[in-house]
This record gives sequence, structure tokens and C-alpha cells, in this order.
Amino acid sequence: MMTRIFSQSAAAVALCCSISQGAMAQLSLSLEQAQTLGVEQAYAMQRVRIDVEVARRNVKELLATGLPQVNTSFDFNHFLDIPTQVAPADAFGFPSYLIDFLGDVSAETQVPLNAPPPEPISEFQFGTTQTMTVGVNASQLLFSGSYLVGVKAAKVLADAKALAVDATEVETRRLVADAYVTALAAVANVETLDRALSLVTSSEQELRVLADEGFVESVDADQLTLTRQSLERQRQTAELQAAFSKKLLLFQCGLDINEPVMLTDNLVALTSVAVPEAVSADLNLDANPVLEEQRNYLALAELDVLNRRAEGLPQVAAFYSNSAQAFRDPDFPALEEGGKWYPSQIVGLSVNMPIWTSFGGRQRVEKAKLAVLTAESGLAQMESAARLEFDNARATFLDAQTALTNAEQQRDLASRILTRIELGHKEGVRSSFELNTAQNQLLEAEGNLIGAQLAWLTAQQRLIASNPRP
Repeated sequence: MMTRIFSQSAAAVALCCSISQGAMAQLSLSLEQAQTLGVEQAYAMQRVRIDVEVARRNVKELLATGLPQVNTSFDFNHFLDIPTQVAPADAFGFPSYLIDFLGDVSAETQVPLNAPPPEPISEFQFGTTQTMTVGVNASQLLFSGSYLVGVKAAKVLADAKALAVDATEVETRRLVADAYVTALAAVANVETLDRALSLVTSSEQELRVLADEGFVESVDADQLTLTRQSLERQRQTAELQAAFSKKLLLFQCGLDINEPVMLTDNLVALTSVAVPEAVSADLNLDANPVLEEQRNYLALAELDVLNRRAEGLPQVAAFYSNSAQAFRDPDFPALEEGGKWYPSQIVGLSVNMPIWTSFGGRQRVEKAKLAVLTAESGLAQMESAARLEFDNARATFLDAQTALTNAEQQRDLASRILTRIELGHKEGVRSSFELNTAQNQLLEAEGNLIGAQLAWLTAQQRLIASNPRP
């Protein structure tokens, strides 16, 4: 996959360099070049590549949570009011032996102690006005079932995003091809209308001369005038459609929609290529990128079941903390040099394990199992839809191939008829009406051929997209 992406990128870079060298010149694109540009620069491809990079970063981020974590902290407190503590007045009284001694002395000397009556509650303030703490904390996850499952799930998700690049590439190639052949058909339609308009204008002028000389009625010339005006309006609409279809092609390629572009391929050359391998090949569901992506999502659902079960396992982590505290009063600033710091170090082990969740954990496991069933059903549905799409695409292509063959035969037949009638008209045995009729039949056959070529190319790209790796 990486070799294919590199070759596509190299081709796109070479094409972009050639474009930049002639920035003022008109951009020329073949179908293959347009698809290469689309794979490299289309908006959907840009987003899916970003999703792949995000998934890779998520894997690395999750892996980092299981590696050592080191944090530092700094706290500074200035107490505007130091907290006050209260206690019973006799909580810190004299010991009993000292009270007895003082009582004996008072009795012998006849001198009363005259101690004031104690207050019911005493107030105390502990600490200093300023405190500061500086510390470093380190932790290391030793075991976590959820972590192990999560790392595996993140890698599976990254693989799914990588497969999404392949799926998006297939869809982008189809969209670019559809836009390219639609633009070719629109340009060919303008050319066909130009030829029709030229023939009608010539016939109108001839009939107008004959009507002025009285050989035919003027109503015949008026009818051709109406036909000419209708063709002019159709041609104007066709030109707008051709211009818009080119802008759509540039949009699908991720280019500036206002950039002039010339299409170097044509409908005849594109419909002369070999029949796609997908017509005769069997459908390969194992290599379908969309189905591969869905299989990864099924694997994610199964991993979620394991994750829910792993939540019941213990989580073990080791930690270490080293900190120092300083206590200062306003007269002694907190950052004063030579001030004393009081260190503290802690090393320990933390074990966390659920004991009883009132069956909440079991319900989470059962819900995860139901999600697996949903993913399995979705995969089966997508596989069935892929088979149906392949069969329908192949049938549509075969029908379009038959229609294209018939359209080519009808065009050739109309061309031969016109050649014979033109020869007879020169010899005077064929009328101008017969000549106009034959010319209109050829133009109609050419228009039908353009539609058949467009249908064939669209069906071809649909068939390729339905079985990208036969």
C-alpha cells in the first residue's frame, strides 16, 4: 500500500510541477491525470489522511499513559487570617500532680492561689502567615487490563482508518471519472449542436432566397427560423452545462474551479479501451476496502467486550513523591535566602479493584456483546449489498455495452445514408428535403451515440468501483 501511495504521490507531484511551470497556460488533463490529482488533492482524500494521522497520534497518546509520568508542583499560600482552632479551656490544663503540689503549698503558707475562673472555650492559632510547597511526583502504571485492551483497540482503529483511505480512493476515482466523462459529453453536445445549427442556418438561408423568389412559401423558411432559434437556445444552455461540468471536474480533483482546463481525452478513445476485468472476474469480498474497514469495526466491538470485562481486574500503579515546605511570617519573606525547608518523601503502591457494582459491570459487558451482534449484522448486510451492487453494476455495464454497439451502428448507418443522399442531391435525383432529413438523422444518431458513450463510461467506472480488487 505504501509503494502504491508513493508512486501516486510522485505522479501527482510531477503533474503539479508541470502545472506550476506554466501557471498562466491552460491546464491540460487526461482522465488518468485527473484521477491521479483527485487521489492526491481531493477534499475527501485530504480529510481521510488527516483521520489516519489522528488515529496514529491516538495510539501514541494511549501508549504514553502506560509509561512513567512525572509532574512538578508549586504552591504558595498567604493567610490573610490564620485559621483559628477552639478547644475546651481545660484541654491543656496543668497535670494533676502539679495541681496537688500547688494546693499543698497554698495550704501550708495560707496564701490563696487566687486563680481566675477558667473560660469555657479556649482559642488557638497554629501556623505561619506564609507557606510554600515545592514537589516532584512520579507514577508508573504497572498493570491495567483496560490499558492493554485499549492499546490493541487503538491500533485496530488506526488500521481501519488506513483502510478508509483505500475506500475513499476508489470512490474518488469514480467521482473524478464521472465528472470527466460528463464534461466530455457536454463538450461533444455543444459540437453536435454547432453542426446542427450550421445545417439549419444554411437551409434557412436557401429557403429564404427561394421564398423571396416565389418558389416556396415563406412559412417553410419561418419554420426553419423557429428551429434555428430553438437550437441557439439549446446551444447556449449546452455551453453553460459544459462550463459547469468542467468546474465540477476541477472541484472533484481538489483544484481551483475557476482555472481554465482542457480535456485531452475524448469519448471515442475512452470507449475503445478493453473491457474491465471486473466483468469476467468473480467478486472478491475479502479485498474490498469498505468491507475490510467494517471487519475492523467488528473487531473493535469485540475488543470492547474484553475491555468491559477487564474493568473488573485490579489496576496497579507505583508512585513516588518528593516535596519540601517552607513556613514564613511577613517579617521573613517566603523566598528568603537561607530559610529552612522541611522535606518530605513518599513511595508507594496503589491498587484499585471494584468489589461490588450491583451488577452494573455485568450489564456493561452484555451491552458490549449486543454491539458485537449489531456489527456482525451490519457486516453481513454490507457483504450482501456489495454482491447486489456488483451484479447490478455488471448487468448495467453489459446493457450499456450493447446500447453503445447499437448506437455506433446507427451512427454509421445514418452516415452512409447521408453520403448516398448527398451524392443523389448533387446529381439532382434527391431533394433538399431528403438531404435535410438525412442530415438531421445523422445529428440525432450522433447525439444518441454521445449518450451511449457517457452511459458506457459511467457504468464502467461503477463496475470497477464495485469490485476494485478482482
